[in-house]
Amino acid sequence: MSEPRPQGVALPAQPDTLGALEAMRTIILSECLVGGVTPFAALSAADAARYGVSYAAFIGRPKDFNPAYLPQLNLWIPSEPEGVAQANAANEFALVGGVGRANATFEAIVQVIVDMRADWYAGERQALAIRDALWSALLRHERLAGLAQTVTASEARPGRGLGYEQIAGVEYRVYEARWWARQEWLIAGGRVV
Repeated sequence: MSEPRPQGVALPAQPDTLGALEAMRTIILSECLVGGVTPFAALSAADAARYGVSYAAFIGRPKDFNPAYLPQLNLWIPSEPEGVAQANAANEFALVGGVGRANATFEAIVQVIVDMRADWYAGERQALAIRDALWSALLRHERLAGLAQTVTASEARPGRGLGYEQIAGVEYRVYEARWWARQEWLIAGGRVV
């Protein structure tokens, strides 16, 4: 008598890019620790309710930059064309086989902004400590710790690294990495021709 073959993980019916970004944020908030605590600024009660997190870890780039929330994390997908006809290496969609199995990849920018206005040396030390803790968290999770059902693979990649960025006329220390992810899902009923 033979043993039953493993079935694998059931695939969802559609991609969940927001869920994947939320999984990335959850991993970073729980594992990117400096001195055993999150390095990101605490949000006010109103903003915590609005964003669904207690710390300055945003999905997207906030329209209204608030320097009170530094250091902060921004996870966002850069503007690039997407679609089957215009697939590129960073963000692409593809249909695999005729049974309706599809996959898509995206590459998120993981950006940390640190305030160096009050004390340059303390800000520089903080930026380096966050960078080191961030890389450990990013490299540890091959499939986003199973937090996003659609993600079948993920990989940390170098970004711009350490640099400076001017926001509202003020220069801040910035660190950027990239986090690539592949999602897979089933299209019900297969492909219609």
